[in-house]
Order: sequence, then structure tokens, then C-alpha cells
Amino acid sequence: MLLRILIFMIVIMGIGAHTDDAFRQAQPTERPFQPVNLPTATPAPQVCPELENPYPQHTVVADINYLAHTVWVQQRIRYANTTGESLTQLVFNIEANRWQNVFFLNRVADNFDDLLYTLNNKRLVVDLMDPLPPNCVTNILLEFQIQVPLIGLEVYSPKGYLGYTDRQMNLGHWLPTVAPYQNGEWVTRPPVLVGEQEILEIADWVVMLNLVEPPPNLVVAAPGQITQISPTSWRYEHHASREFSLSLSDQFVLHQAEDEHGVQVEVYCFNTPELQPAGEHALDVATQSLSVYSDLFGQYPYERLVVVQGDFPDGMEFSGIVYVGDAWFTRWDGTPTSYLTLITAHEVSHQWWYARVGNDAAFHPWLDEALATYSEYVYLEEYYPDLRDWWWAFRVDVYEPEGAVNSTVYEFSSAREYINAVYLRGVRMLHELRQDLGTQAFFQLLADYAFNQADRIASPDDFWHNFTPEQLELTAVTRSRYLRPETNN
Repeated sequence: MLLRILIFMIVIMGIGAHTDDAFRQAQPTERPFQPVNLPTATPAPQVCPELENPYPQHTVVADINYLAHTVWVQQRIRYANTTGESLTQLVFNIEANRWQNVFFLNRVADNFDDLLYTLNNKRLVVDLMDPLPPNCVTNILLEFQIQVPLIGLEVYSPKGYLGYTDRQMNLGHWLPTVAPYQNGEWVTRPPVLVGEQEILEIADWVVMLNLVEPPPNLVVAAPGQITQISPTSWRYEHHASREFSLSLSDQFVLHQAEDEHGVQVEVYCFNTPELQPAGEHALDVATQSLSVYSDLFGQYPYERLVVVQGDFPDGMEFSGIVYVGDAWFTRWDGTPTSYLTLITAHEVSHQWWYARVGNDAAFHPWLDEALATYSEYVYLEEYYPDLRDWWWAFRVDVYEPEGAVNSTVYEFSSAREYINAVYLRGVRMLHELRQDLGTQAFFQLLADYAFNQADRIASPDDFWHNFTPEQLELTAVTRSRYLRPETNN
């Protein structure tokens, strides 16, 4: 408790290499089912009132056939033009279309008419029927089919958050999102296999899931507020979220608890008896880390946190739901000195360093990954302080990491090189910043950053802006050691 006792009051006071074939565009096909009709607006003159909610609002109806690994989707996006410019096009990023024969777009329309569009890799450009003035709203309807790929064969295993195995189907980054509009341009980052390339705005999501002929005992693990409509249909509301992701399995066992602040924590692991102690340990780590991060970085933004044993390597973060790789469960030795402990704490921290504070994961990955990796150390300081030296030796020093912390994902030929530079040298930089400034000032800066950049896409400049001129001077040597001299950010 020493770290939280030291920091808690001051935080409270201060807060107010891929192949071309793997990425070819899937061609649209005829939709093979009768679509569910969503409500449509009636024609009316263009009215641009003051916006009450500037976030994109997604209303989704998804029919999921678990055994056929197929999803049919109608997605309506209410988009409010907050760019300050009149728009003739909208751009969507579709992560699912980076893979061949996964995403099949059938229709793009507004309230009344089909629209012209161009779909190229991840980028969908939609031509609007009429220009959209600033502060005005339009609605776009997308109808599409997803053929979920097989993990490890049709889709690269570490990207298994969108894929299936014989015991799980994961739908991560399956729904189109509105591309951020920055400096007069819609932003889409080219896909590569190293790291992530998403850059996501906050949005509101209402998702109706309908299970088509599901097998017995099929369980849906998903974030948000849940309303069961029928034995095979659920409505999820997930507000102020970067995306909406979920996992399904007929072999899940649920472990659950509440953290110190009343947040419901759920861990879904596979149902073999030998895995249940690991599931309980993951639950303990998730609950504890959620509590300490809430105290240090600010309130967790949702009512529930979902942790899923992913049938793919390592882990992955989403808003309100995270994956921890299967190997970390099966290899758990009953002690805290394990990757199950570290990766669980790491992924939970992404609820701040990704979900709450967004960033450009392709160009500035250290803003979430270095902070999330250092959060592992923060968790151990609180609950296992005797393991601090072990963590540095086991997690960092053994790899003798090299490289600039502020590298982009496009500069690496392997995941190991990327992790060494961005994650591991990143935590060395953060720890030295803490030593330069002192523990109280360091954590106050992190809390201020999390508060000031909440619901935004932050840049390195936003991070360093929290430092006073005196603090920048105190940390100049550290920053020059780890960051590129030409940018130093």
C-alpha cells in the first residue's frame, strides 16, 4: 500500500513485414440473407443545431453464426461534422478488410439513397450526396458480411483477436470506425504485422447481437451495459468507447469479483479443470490492478471489465475488454512470477493508455505500450514489492534492449525489435523520468495526462506539455538518451 498512500491524496487534489496477398482487398458479394430493417429518418431540410453529443454514434445489428464463423451486419453511423469544414466525403477505417476474403461490403447508403464509395484495403471513402456543413449531422448505413478467419492459417496468429479456433470466436476490430480527421486529412495507417496501426476516436455503440442456431452453452463475453432480449439475443450499450469487441465460446467458465470501487471484473477462461486456478489468479490480478490504476491514474471509465483467455499468443486490449493469451494460462506455475501476472496487469492498464487516452498506435506506440509496460511494475510495487528487482531482470534486462523509444511500427522487421525499443527501453525511460522528478511529481504528471487527454487522441507533445519548464530541464538528459534528438518526443 505504500505507493498508493504516497500518491493517492496528491492525485485526488490534482485531478479535476507482410506479404501483398495477406492484405488484398476482399471483393463485395451479394448479401445472402434478408436484412433487418433499421429505423430511417424522413426527408427534412438540413438543420444544424448546436451539437449535444459530438461523438459518432453506431447502431449495429449483427447476426452471428458461431459454427459457420459468419457474421451479417447492418451498421448505422450517425456522424456529426465537428471538423469546422464542409465535407463532401466521409472516410471509414475497416481493420477486418486488411485480410483476404474476410470482409464483404454489400451496401453503403444514407437515409434515402445508395452512395458511391471506394474500398481500398482498410480505407472506405464514401461520397456524400450533398456537402455536410460544419456542426451538421448525417447518417450512413453499411451492410456487410464477415467470414471470420481461422487463427494461425488464414490470419496471423498474434492477430487472433479477429479469428476463430475450435473453441473460440473473437470479434475484435470487426466493425468499421470513422477515420480521425486531423490537419485537413482523414487518417488511415497502412497495416503491417508488427505492432498495431489503429487510431481511433471515441464513439458511442449500441449493438444488438442475434445468435443463429448457436451450440449449447455458447457464452458471449462483451463489455458495456447488457439487456437480454431473448434466449439468443442481447443488446449492448457501450458509451465513450474506441470500438466494440467481443468473444464467444461454448467452453467458457466465468470467474468474477468486484474491485475496491465497485467495478465488476469478469474473467472468462476455458473449462478444463487445471485452468481454473489460473483463472482465479488472473481475476485477482485484474481486480487488484484495476484498483491501483484507478487510484493513480483516475477513475476507470466503465462499470465492467472483461478479461478473456485468448486462443492466440500474448494479449490485446480493447475498450472494456482485454485478451490474455492462452499460453500464459496453461504455463502458470502457481506463483506471481509469471507472464500471466504481468500480461494481465499490462492489458488492464490499457484501459487508461488506449481506451481512456487514445494515441496513434502506428506513429507513437510508446504512448500506450511503454506506459502499459511500466504499469506492470507499478502493480508489483503495490502488491508484490519484493518482486521489483525480479521484474527488471526478467522483463527488461535479459533482452538488452536497444532502439529509440519514439520509433514508429514501420521501422522494425520483427516484433522482438519493436518490443525492445518501444516497450522495454520505454520503461527504462519512464523510470528514469521518475527518478529525475521524484515519485509524487511523476505520478501527478501521469494523472494530469490521463485527465487532460481523456477521450482524445493524444500526441507526444500532449504528454510533454504537462511538464513545467523546470521539469523539462530536469529530464533533458534522460529524454535525449532515449528519444531521437531530431524530435525528442
